[in-house]
Amino acid sequence: GGILGVSRRSGLWMDSRGRLEVRRKDSDAESRWVDVEWHQGPGSHGMTLEVSSVQVGMATAGLRIFDRFFYQTAICKSEISFADATRGKLFFRGYDMERLAERSSFLEVAYLLIYGDLPTEREGGEWRRLVMTHTMLHEDILSQMRTFRYDAHPMGTLIASLAAMSAFHPEANPMLQGNMNLYQEDESRRNQEIVRILGKVATIAACAYRVRIGRPFNVPDASGKLDYTENFLMMLDRLSESDYRPDPRLVRILDRIFIALSDDGMNCATSFLRHVASSRVDPYMCVASASGAQYGSRISGVGDAVLRMLEEIGSVDRVESFVDLAKQSKRRLQGFGHINYKAYDPRARVLRNLALELKSITAGDPRLDIALRLEDVVLHDDFFVTRRVFPNVDLFLSVIISMMGFPSDFFSAIITIGRTAGWLAQWRETILDPSNRIHRPRQLYVGHRNRTYQPILERDKAPNPSNEQHRTLHLQARQSMANYRRVMEEL
Repeated sequence: GGILGVSRRSGLWMDSRGRLEVRRKDSDAESRWVDVEWHQGPGSHGMTLEVSSVQVGMATAGLRIFDRFFYQTAICKSEISFADATRGKLFFRGYDMERLAERSSFLEVAYLLIYGDLPTEREGGEWRRLVMTHTMLHEDILSQMRTFRYDAHPMGTLIASLAAMSAFHPEANPMLQGNMNLYQEDESRRNQEIVRILGKVATIAACAYRVRIGRPFNVPDASGKLDYTENFLMMLDRLSESDYRPDPRLVRILDRIFIALSDDGMNCATSFLRHVASSRVDPYMCVASASGAQYGSRISGVGDAVLRMLEEIGSVDRVESFVDLAKQSKRRLQGFGHINYKAYDPRARVLRNLALELKSITAGDPRLDIALRLEDVVLHDDFFVTRRVFPNVDLFLSVIISMMGFPSDFFSAIITIGRTAGWLAQWRETILDPSNRIHRPRQLYVGHRNRTYQPILERDKAPNPSNEQHRTLHLQARQSMANYRRVMEEL
C-alpha cells in the first residue's frame, strides 16, 4: 500500500483490503492492523480516511494524525460548495458558480447556499422582503460606531459591530436562553438570525465606510425599490439627494462580485466559523470570528500586495522584466497561485470578465492593463506552466474594487459582505448536523518535562536581554529629558 501520512517515528499503511497498518518506523515490533472506513470523494478529493472509525485502534496504538496546517484534514461532510482543484471549477449546491454569476443575483445565490435549492418566485420575493426589512441598525449600534476614530480600519469597525450585536440580541444566545439546542429545535429562530445578519452586514459595512470618510450615516431604503446591492451602494454614496440611485451597471458588477466571493469550500475563515459554531455560541459571534480570520494579512492583505506589485511594475512594457525577477526569486508574484486550485481559479475568470466590462464604462485603469499583460506572460511561460501557476481571485479583484472607487482598506469589507452568505450556510449546516460535537484538536507537546520549582531568590540572576534593552532605552530617554531641563535652567 501507499503511505497515508508519516511522522518522524510512525507510519500509516493501507493494504488491498482497505485495512490500516500501524507500525513504528524505527522498531521491529509487530505491526497491528485496524479495519477502517474509506470515503471516495469527488474529483480531486481522492480517498479519505474516516478517522472516527479507527479511534479505538489508534488510541491502542498510541497514534495521532499530525497534519500541522490541516491541508490534508477534512473537518466535515458538506453539501454547500465544491471546489474542483484540478478542473478549476467551483460549484454551489451542484450549480456552476460561473453560470450563477452570469444569470442569478446575490440574494438568490445566498438563498441557494443557505437552504439548498434556488427559490421559487414566491420564495424569492419573500426572501428578499425579509432580508431588506432587517437592514436597519439599532441606534445604540450606530452610536457605538460613531465613537470609532476616523482612521479606524473599516474591517475592525465591522468586526466590533458584528460582535456587539450579540449583546443587543441576548435571545440569540443558546446559553442565555438555557437551551443548548435552541437553533436545532426552532426553525423560525434560526431563520430570523440568518436574515438579520445578512441584512445588517451590508449596513454595518456601509457605516464603517462613512466613518472612514467623516460623513453621516445613510438610512437603508425602506421603500422596497432598491435591491440588496443597490441599497448598499446608496448607503455608501448618497449625499443630500432625495432619490439617489446608483448606476445600475455598477450595481450588477458588484452583485456578481458578491456571488463569486460567497463561498469557496473550506478555508481558514470558514473552518474557524465551524470551529466556533461547534461551541453553540450565537451566530453573531460565529460570523464575527470568521470575519476576524478574513481580516488577516494572509487573506485580506493580498489585495494590497497586488496593487503594490502592479504599481511597482508601472507600465505594460516592464512586465517581462518583472516576471524574470520573479523567476529568480527576487520579486514576489502576487495574485498568482493557490493552495487549492491547480488550474485557473474560476472566481478569477468571473472577475477578469467583470474587469473588462468595468473598463468599458469607466476611464479604465493602467493597472488593469498591466494585470492583463502579466496574466498573458505567466500563462505562456514554461517556468510557470510546468508549476501549474495560474491567476487567483486576488489579481483582478483588487483592481476592480479600486476602479470602482473604493479605498484599498475597504477591500476586506467588500469580501466579507459576499462571504457572509456562505458563512451563514456553513453555520446552519453545522448546527443541523446531528453528529456534530465540539471541535477538539490535539497537539504534540514538545516542551520541558518534570522541571523543579525554585524559589525566586535561587533562580538564575542573568538579566533577560530583551527586557534589559527595553528598560535601558526608557531610562536613557528619561535621562535625556532631565539633562535637557538642567542645561536650560543653567542658561
